[in-house]
This record gives sequence, C-alpha cells and structure tokens, in this order.
Amino acid sequence: MIGFPVLAVAASLAGAGIEYDCTAEKRVLLMSDESDWSYSADKVTREEQETFRWTFVTSRSEDGSLLVSHDPGILDALGLGGQYLATEIAPRQFAFATRKDSNCLFTEEACGALVQISDFSEKKASFSIVPMGSVLKENGDRENFQMVMLGTCKKSKVAQ
Repeated sequence: MIGFPVLAVAASLAGAGIEYDCTAEKRVLLMSDESDWSYSADKVTREEQETFRWTFVTSRSEDGSLLVSHDPGILDALGLGGQYLATEIAPRQFAFATRKDSNCLFTEEACGALVQISDFSEKKASFSIVPMGSVLKENGDRENFQMVMLGTCKKSKVAQ
C-alpha cells in the first residue's frame, strides 16, 4: 500500500498536483440472471460515506501525461490503489482503469475498476466508480454483477 506522503512526493516531482477528497453518495447495483436483469439504487448512509471516502492526487508527468496516485484504503477490495495513467476524455474530464491480482471483493481472482472524474469547478468534482464484478450461483454458473458508485470530491492544490 502506498502511503499518502509518497503520493504527495510523486505529485510534486512532476509539478503542482490537485488533490481530490471524495465521498460516495449513491450506488446502483445491477445483476443478471441469465437474460433477466435486476437493479437497485440507493443513497449511501452517513456511516457508509465515511467508510467509502477516498483521496487521490493528479499530476503531470514529464511528458505531459496525466497521472493519478492514491492509497487504496477501503477501496482496495475494488482494486483501487496505486498510480495509473489517466485518459483525458473531454475538457475537465478524465478516466482511468485500475487492476489488482488478488484479495478482491466482487471477483475471485483479479479485479479492477473504471473511474471517471468530471471537474465542476476549481473546488469541486463528481466521480463514478464501476468495479469488475462476478457472482457465483449455487449451481456453479456465473453471472455479471455491476455496481456503480457515484459521489463528489472537494479539490485543492498540492503544494510542491
């Protein structure tokens, strides 16, 4: 697990970075049963908001690529944590994919997630996290399981 001081150093090596302090607010669960899909959507409770709070830092590498670095914390079970190259998908929007080889919550082997960030302003952003998911049924079949976690982030500059 990468410590936050390491993240701050990584950000400062490539220039000033932006810290995102994010809180989950809503989740949508989707599960297939053969060709029948079920879903539920609910708000994240105040207690869960504290549990699913996460922080990451963005910075530019020497070649101008956007880097995302973060401690996994509770989201380690979803495969989040480490340093990743982000894809800038539109002005003030970027996405990145994560990967982890073991100790996963919604999968048996490797796991990961797609994370999208949309900056509202200099101080605020929204996020979505879609982890990989699989369900092992009693009869041995496997089905897709998807969760979409949505929330907002407070943004601040990271000093060099």
